[in-house]
Amino acid sequence: MILQNRHLEKALNDLEAAYESVPGDQHEYEDNAMALEIVERALAQALRTTVDLLLLLDPTDIMELEAPLKAHVGRMMTVRALLQYELGQQDFAAHSARLACQAFRDTLAYRFADEGRYAANHLHQLLTRDVAGIAIGPHEAADCYEELFDYYASRQIHDRAEDMLFFALELTDHPVPLLERGIAYYDSLQSLETVELQRHGLPRHEVNESRRELEERLRRQRAD
Repeated sequence: MILQNRHLEKALNDLEAAYESVPGDQHEYEDNAMALEIVERALAQALRTTVDLLLLLDPTDIMELEAPLKAHVGRMMTVRALLQYELGQQDFAAHSARLACQAFRDTLAYRFADEGRYAANHLHQLLTRDVAGIAIGPHEAADCYEELFDYYASRQIHDRAEDMLFFALELTDHPVPLLERGIAYYDSLQSLETVELQRHGLPRHEVNESRRELEERLRRQRAD
């Protein structure tokens, strides 16, 4: 099963796209239910368990997996969560989404040979889905975005790093440390050549404006 994970990933992507495009409430329900059954069988096989026992999985079970399998399980859990959410299975969907989130966070720094940004891309996509609203609280989401900020900043993908930084700031209850880190981040960007900044997706005027915004936010936080 592990050797076929790349093919499984493509199949799941195609499956998700196909079932989302089926028109009509009745067809959508029937197709989503069938898709969920397929995904759960594949997930159970990957984990060497049974479909019935998937409901008993917890973050500890996910943490014990090797990174490549853990990342693929995270992707399958995401598809499972989306299908369960569409079928009105809110509690099950939240459970799947939480496990997917755990899998992606655990493998965020893992360097996959075939897809270097695997976990980062999928974690971000999960956070933007409606199911995240019932599964991932604001505090945890802020932590996820902060981890994504660190990930993209360390790899000099600065336009994405900036987005993750501001998403984290919108959700965190304790913004001062993150504001200070953000200002330091923009200080490091200001030392880069203009051409290099543009190559990384951030024009200099945007860097300067964003830094000023963070300074103003920090000033207000310290004044309160």
